[in-house]
Amino acid sequence: MKKFVTLLSLALVLSLLAFGCSKKEQTQLEVDEPGEEEEIVYEELSLKELQVLALENDGEAAYYLGRVYDYGLMDEGQNFQDALKWYEVSAENNFGMGFIGEGYIYLNGCGVEQDFAKATECFQNAIKANCMEGYVGVARCILEQEATDDYHTAYVNIRKGCDEKLLDGYYYMGYLYEKGIEVSLDMGKAVSYYKLVSTSNSEAIEDQYAINSANTRLGYIYGKGLLGEVDGDTAVSYFEKASDNDFSQAQYYLGVMYEMGQGVDVDYENALSYFELAAEKDYAPALSQIGYIYFNGLGVDTDYEQAVYYEKLAAAQGYVPAQVNLGYLYENGIGVELNLETALAYYKLADESGYEGAKEAVTRIENLLVNE
Repeated sequence: MKKFVTLLSLALVLSLLAFGCSKKEQTQLEVDEPGEEEEIVYEELSLKELQVLALENDGEAAYYLGRVYDYGLMDEGQNFQDALKWYEVSAENNFGMGFIGEGYIYLNGCGVEQDFAKATECFQNAIKANCMEGYVGVARCILEQEATDDYHTAYVNIRKGCDEKLLDGYYYMGYLYEKGIEVSLDMGKAVSYYKLVSTSNSEAIEDQYAINSANTRLGYIYGKGLLGEVDGDTAVSYFEKASDNDFSQAQYYLGVMYEMGQGVDVDYENALSYFELAAEKDYAPALSQIGYIYFNGLGVDTDYEQAVYYEKLAAAQGYVPAQVNLGYLYENGIGVELNLETALAYYKLADESGYEGAKEAVTRIENLLVNE
């Protein structure tokens, strides 16, 4: 993703040599060599320099400008609306990574309503612009929608990503083997692909999601003993790698390890600190787990109101275990005023997601309401 700017060559200079012996020497023309191409390193440009280039229809500059707001670089803070605006400018100039940035904004619902169709369209446009990252983007849209009828297309696209040696491609191939999607479930192959990503030295900001995710999945596999025996020490080491890179899912799992005493000694204070790190980024499982800690008084004073507060934050994101917990709290009047109608509403939300035991809770509350 480099752009070259040709320096202006100087005009031809006429150089007259001195006359000698009454004979005119032949006039010689000195021609300057063409100017050397000067490489623009977009990562090193200031915000103002990127803006100037982007407004001159430089699609690559517009992409890097979008990236500034997408990731909160240059002390600008995250602003997904501005990120999308510049990604769109980049895409309008047919720069492939502009389509990629735009696609992930819609895929993840960052500052906009999540739109799988729009995201897929963006990734397909990236492919047309010869940006191979689009293949993995299309696959992610399929996987995140759990579009089982199209899993083969996801596999084919991920395979193409691997052929292009994209870290995202390797990561998602590991994911397919871990989950047994379009391939036979093979935890050994999953680990091999994840380790390929985990050991990458890439410092590109676009690669960090794959690297952090691979470390987190490796931690999960070793922590659950999916290769054989549980290996808590190795699990913790992988979680720490991603956590140190501020990856919320890994921070949550580290909190669980300290809470359960797996690979480390039980330490509720450390558990809570990791949950809080993940909660700062609104990671729903961590928010719910903080509620669990306050409900049970694990390393803190029991505080039912705090438990309700954090469970509500998690439930608002559609996190089903938090919905069940809130149903229980309202059913029993713990930290809130007893309210069977509200309890029923939360249990029904969980039941709609197929959560085990939620249907029985719905039936129980409905019977209580009938008999009131």
